[in-house]
Amino acid sequence: MKAVVKATRDHGVEVKEVETPKLKENEVLVQVEAVSICGSDLHMYEGMRAYEWVSTPVILGHEFAGRVVGVNNPDHEHLINSRVIINPYVACGECANCQRGRTNLCDHGKGAMDKVPAKSLQYGFRQNGGMAEYAAIQYKNVLPIPETMPIEVAGMLEALGIGVRALERADILPGDTAVVIGPGPIGLSLIASLSSLGLKKLIVTGLSVDEERLQLAKELGATDIVYADQVNDVEAISELTNGQGVDHVFETSGFHQSMVSGVRMCTKGGELLLVGISAKETVLPSNEIVRGEVTVKGVYGVTEQTLKRTIAMASSGKFPYLKLVSHVLPLEKAVEGFEVGVQKQGVKVILKP
Repeated sequence: MKAVVKATRDHGVEVKEVETPKLKENEVLVQVEAVSICGSDLHMYEGMRAYEWVSTPVILGHEFAGRVVGVNNPDHEHLINSRVIINPYVACGECANCQRGRTNLCDHGKGAMDKVPAKSLQYGFRQNGGMAEYAAIQYKNVLPIPETMPIEVAGMLEALGIGVRALERADILPGDTAVVIGPGPIGLSLIASLSSLGLKKLIVTGLSVDEERLQLAKELGATDIVYADQVNDVEAISELTNGQGVDHVFETSGFHQSMVSGVRMCTKGGELLLVGISAKETVLPSNEIVRGEVTVKGVYGVTEQTLKRTIAMASSGKFPYLKLVSHVLPLEKAVEGFEVGVQKQGVKVILKP
C-alpha cells in the first residue's frame, strides 16, 4: 500500500510502498478515506523541532477517517463496514488521569509530574498512523460517524476536537466576550465552534499576511478583526470592549508575545487558554495575573468524550466546518500538501488515499 513515511529526523517525508499492516490482538483494519495534515505534521516535516519524542520511521497521520474492513476478533465483527474516525490516544485506562477521564494526559502510569507529551499519544507519532491506504487501530480507538457526514469534515474531526476541548476547558456563558489569537486551522476551527454560543463579541487577531484567513474568520462568525502588526493588539481589544477586556482569550499561535498579550487582553477575572504549542518556554506577567485574578489554563489534545461531542457538533449542521477545507489532494501528492501547509497557502489540507 502507499503511505506517507517520516523515515528520518531530517526535513521531508516520503510517499512510498509499504506492507499492508497485519492485525494484532484487538485491532481492526481501517481503509482510510480522508486524512488531514496537522500543524504537528508540518513541524515533523520540517525537521522535528519540539517533536524529538516522535518515533521514526513512522507513518504520519493522526487526524483521519475511513471504514472498518477487517477484524481479528469475532467479538468485533459488528464493526465491519462501519464508518469511523480514530482517537489517536491509546490510554492505559488504569492510571490516575485515566480514572478521572483525562486520557489525553495518560502517561501509562509513569511520569505524572513530567510535563511531557502524553505516552498515550500514539497513532501518527509513536506508532503508524493514517496517511496510508490502510491503518491497524485498536478497536477501542474507532468511533462511529454518520454516513451523511462529508468525508472531508470527518477527516479533520480530531483537529476540530482540539477547539472543542478548549471549549470544554473554558467557562463560557451567553453574552460573554472572547478573543482568538491566531487564524490558523485550530484558531479558525475554534471560531467556527464559538460562533453559535451567543457571544457578545468574538474577536480574531492575526497579521496582514493572514488576510485570507482573517476574512474566513469573519465568514465563520468573528465579529471583529485586529491586525496585530498594524496596531497595538492589547489597546485594540480594549477599544473594542470599552476598556473592559474580554472574558476569554484563546491563544492558538504558540508565540511568546501573543501569550503575554493574552494575559493583558483579559478582563479582571477573565481566563487565558493556551492552546498553541510553543517552541520555547514563555514567562508570563505573574503580577498582572495575580492582581487581575486571571485564570491561565492549558489545553492539550482530546479525550473520547471530546471526540463524541465533536461528532455531534459536526453532525448538527450548525457549525460551518466544511469552510475550513481549502485543498483536497490524492495521497500521492502529500509532499505538495505539506508545502501548502508550510507556506500557509490554505487552511486544512485533506489527503485522500
